[in-house]
Amino acid sequence: MSSKIIKINLKNVKKFLPKRISKANKTHGGSALVIAGHEGMYGAAILAATAATRVGAGYVTLMTDLKKINTLKNPDFLTLNINSKINQNKFTAVAIGPGLGQKEIVYKKLLELKSFSKVVVDADALNVLAKKNVKLAKTWIVTPHTGELSRLLKISVKKINQDRKKYLMQACKKLNCHVLLKGHKTLVSDGKRIYEIQTGNKALAKAGTGDILTGMIVGFMAQGLDTLRATLLAATLHGKLADIWVRQGNDYLSLMASDLNLRLPKLIQKLRR
Repeated sequence: MSSKIIKINLKNVKKFLPKRISKANKTHGGSALVIAGHEGMYGAAILAATAATRVGAGYVTLMTDLKKINTLKNPDFLTLNINSKINQNKFTAVAIGPGLGQKEIVYKKLLELKSFSKVVVDADALNVLAKKNVKLAKTWIVTPHTGELSRLLKISVKKINQDRKKYLMQACKKLNCHVLLKGHKTLVSDGKRIYEIQTGNKALAKAGTGDILTGMIVGFMAQGLDTLRATLLAATLHGKLADIWVRQGNDYLSLMASDLNLRLPKLIQKLRR
């Protein structure tokens, strides 16, 4: 492992932004599956699925409890019932966890995904992972905040905050996959190198913003980016959206997660130019 910390900003990730040929159709954007949402938490599912669509995924399918969500009010997504089997040939990338609850079905879905190469594990799926033994692939990524990492490693939050880089690498080794550790100066590692995201601010300390990040990562993965590039691009753009929010004269306290999705199109266009 290299001890050097690689700092990442928009200039570093611009080259990762997916491109479309003139004759492209929706299949060129790939197909993302978002497994998310349960009673009282369906907003997390919508936020994540919207983000995946905003960053360019050709198809986004939301797998959730269809009895509890109004699909007519969310026409941008295909839908699947949470109890459906996952068709490996249908999806190029999967995200699991936002607002999903810590039910037995989450564990079953994690096991169903074992043959997939591109998977983002977040939120409630992380909490289930902390309790159950699930073997992850090296190409998967987990996206914990400090509390979730504490549960995964069985180490106190205080200790993690004293040396975030050390415990980031410990998580990579224990889980055998990529790790994104949220917080001030978000960290990403593929198990070999450590990357520090240079965008973002305290406006992101709000429920739902992590769901947006998960959706962005899976949306970029669906379009063909590998795990590391998709994660670095998504995390940098995600932080930049919060920086723009403050720079435009808005207060840190006022950002809502949905504000990020609304501002994504202009930021992506600016980066492409």
